[in-house]
Amino acid sequence: MLTLHSFLLYLHIVFGAIAMALFWVPVATKKGSLNHRRFGKAYVWTMNTVAVSAIIMSIMVLIAPAYFKADIIENSQRPEAVSEGIRFFWTLLLFLSLFTFVSVRNATVVLRSKRSRANLRKFSYLSMPMGLVGMSLVLLWQYLSAPAVQFVSPWLHIIFSILGLVSAYQMLHFALAKSVKKNGWLIEHLSSMCSSGIAVYTAFFAFGARHILAYLGQWQLLFWVVPGVVGTVLIFLWSQKYDQGELS
Repeated sequence: MLTLHSFLLYLHIVFGAIAMALFWVPVATKKGSLNHRRFGKAYVWTMNTVAVSAIIMSIMVLIAPAYFKADIIENSQRPEAVSEGIRFFWTLLLFLSLFTFVSVRNATVVLRSKRSRANLRKFSYLSMPMGLVGMSLVLLWQYLSAPAVQFVSPWLHIIFSILGLVSAYQMLHFALAKSVKKNGWLIEHLSSMCSSGIAVYTAFFAFGARHILAYLGQWQLLFWVVPGVVGTVLIFLWSQKYDQGELS
């Protein structure tokens, strides 16, 4: 199992780095152009690999933290507290992984469906935002029940639980509303793609680069929140632009 975990970790790192670079190509290119579609498909495939590998690793660690993180726990003077911190931290990573997968999946389904929302009212689709609601509530419960543990600020749990609930609400509203704006599908597609970028960059700063940023102390939390701020601004600007009927 350790070999599998290591393989998934290296796979996750390599594809994560590729996804972080690919993300900006569809953002910068003209919507609907050949490069936008081509690099968008590559980004989707890469991000699905990143998300699925992260989901599997997160579940493995949450089920058996003493096995997969034995070196950290055994060298600690408070193994129970460290185990709790690991579960706390990896629950956040599981949320980010699920959030990434759901965002990318939502973006592709909405793009295929466009103005026809019949497919969005099936259980196969609705289960995604509902699963996001469930994970968001888990983060909120962890924040309320264990407000001070190692490895991660509990405030990240409340921030991302709100982000997850808002994103799920937007997906459900778009799917179930009686009517939506003409370009609503385009805004939903772009918003979901941008949300996946928020998740992958947040995971990088919160996990991949945390040792590099450790010298900043609590200031490193700023880097964990920046992707969400930048992504929210992009979503707002896109919404304003395409809400006015611009198609380029």
